[in-house]
Amino acid sequence: MTLELFFGTTNPGKLRELGRLVADLPVRVVTPEALSRPLPEVVEDGETFQANAEKKAAAWARWAGLFAVADDSGLCVDALAGAPGVYSARWSELAPTPALASPACALAEAGGAELATAPSVRAEIEGRPARDGRNNDLLLRELAGVPDARRGAEYRAVLSLARPDGEILASVTGVCRGRIGHLRRGGHGFGYDPLFLPEGVAPGSDGPRTMAELEAAEKDAISHRGEAFRRLLPILAALARAP
Repeated sequence: MTLELFFGTTNPGKLRELGRLVADLPVRVVTPEALSRPLPEVVEDGETFQANAEKKAAAWARWAGLFAVADDSGLCVDALAGAPGVYSARWSELAPTPALASPACALAEAGGAELATAPSVRAEIEGRPARDGRNNDLLLRELAGVPDARRGAEYRAVLSLARPDGEILASVTGVCRGRIGHLRRGGHGFGYDPLFLPEGVAPGSDGPRTMAELEAAEKDAISHRGEAFRRLLPILAALARAP
């Protein structure tokens, strides 16, 4: 049996990562574009990554009528008491204040209705690189003068799997520890990857490598999303084997 699995994201980097991670399973990946319908936007007003991932997975599973996986992920910086946390994707669009920081990486965001009209996929994708750049600018400003010993950070990802009726089957977490560098390097990643120096990676000729300097296989092996997906794979495999 081939399991049809909806990935509820328009982020091309995440789609590539998640697609690679299920390549060896009897799974047919269904993307928002494949359904030829605008992906409804789920207001991410949860106080944790898990709350947001489960809300998105349930809403998108019901909308698509398929098993659905959604992720919520972000960067948690030790010196910023866990910020930007759940605000990671939109951090530069908000006014950073101490109230946004949380040691548990559980930042709250004002909410609204569960489903709202989403912007076009094209507009969202075209705006993402610029937003990533602004987020990285803000991170460098916030850590200006902070020594390497205090620039520890972690990427955290939660993947949630929902049945077509919206029931949550599982939520799994992956973490990648590292620290924040002083300069952007690399062109393979997205988000904060050009500044994030992951632990346990062989250095390059110029010293420690950022997440954005890693090849796809290297990143999958150590990334937060890769770790979370490896924890989800047995559940997906069981679903694919079910009659």
